[in-house]
Amino acid sequence: MSTTMPANLHAALADDGLITAARCRDLGVSADRVERLLRSGALTVLAKGVYAERRAVEALGEWPAFRLRTRAFVMASPANTHASDWSAVALHELPTRSAPPPVPSVIRLGSRASGSNRTLHGRTRFAAVADRWLTEIDGTATLRPSFAAVDLARGLDRRSGLILTDAAAGREGSLEGLAQAERDIAAWPGHGRARWAVAHACPDVESPLESVGRYALLRAGLPVGASNVWVGETVPCWRLDHYWAEHRLAAEADGIGKYGLLGDPLAALRAEKEREWQLQEWGIRVVRYTWTIATLTPDALAGRIASLLRAEPLPADRLLRTWSRRDGFLARGMTPPSVGWSGSAPRRGTGARPSPAAWASPARVG
Repeated sequence: MSTTMPANLHAALADDGLITAARCRDLGVSADRVERLLRSGALTVLAKGVYAERRAVEALGEWPAFRLRTRAFVMASPANTHASDWSAVALHELPTRSAPPPVPSVIRLGSRASGSNRTLHGRTRFAAVADRWLTEIDGTATLRPSFAAVDLARGLDRRSGLILTDAAAGREGSLEGLAQAERDIAAWPGHGRARWAVAHACPDVESPLESVGRYALLRAGLPVGASNVWVGETVPCWRLDHYWAEHRLAAEADGIGKYGLLGDPLAALRAEKEREWQLQEWGIRVVRYTWTIATLTPDALAGRIASLLRAEPLPADRLLRTWSRRDGFLARGMTPPSVGWSGSAPRRGTGARPSPAAWASPARVG
């Protein structure tokens, strides 16, 4: 009896990563053959009646593997089931914590009863969720980013909740979805934590690192400034992570991704130095911080910002204008790029950033 994977089964798995027992039958692979493939280690069970190639699963990182398990669990669940919690976050590629939960989570709709159950392959919650929050990612039913973020924020600390609501607002380009989701879960436990995260979210934040920088200021009772605004004399030239225009003060989140965008790290560093020189010419003070500073010494970061907010601005003989993130891109004849937020926030904290043109030299304007 062969334990070699049939070519058509291998091709199907290569195409989608998952295969159901029903699909195996359609391909002419018997239940006995599937069982032999499972015993030999060629296949592995990710959910009831849903299989994947073991070596392919083992080659994945923690979160990509969790995403695959989420898809499998949704496939194995009734039709009114949608990925929720960290499973929805993984499908939407929003910021993730350091390690995924032990099993995927879903919400089963159609009942006003609450509660949950857990099996070997996943956790199912029972809740009534409005149709406006339902969507699909690559054929997998899931909740929209705003609802998933607000739902999770009910049980998270404020910093983690803000990272998620900032990310969801950036993904959807506004705060409207978050506000509606917060109203919809007003009677759910933990609503107060979710309400705080929604109240302080910003759709112009571009990375988890910027979110934790904003949180350091919020916890100190300081104004957080405007996120990713453009500055210039007559045209938008440079974009700043955080900016207090009346003080000519900027704060920059120094994630490693900022210096790898141009392909050549040295070229990226030279461009950043040119940018810094121009900002100084305009009398803009710049405070830089890293993930370590913002998370381990947030009071020090907040203290530095507070002292500069109290200080007299640097002398400047040029009038500066500011543009919002969106308006600055449009003024440069560019379509505002989608905010890239994939990645594990507590581990890397940088997220993806827009293309180099988003912080190009003034010489390249016009």
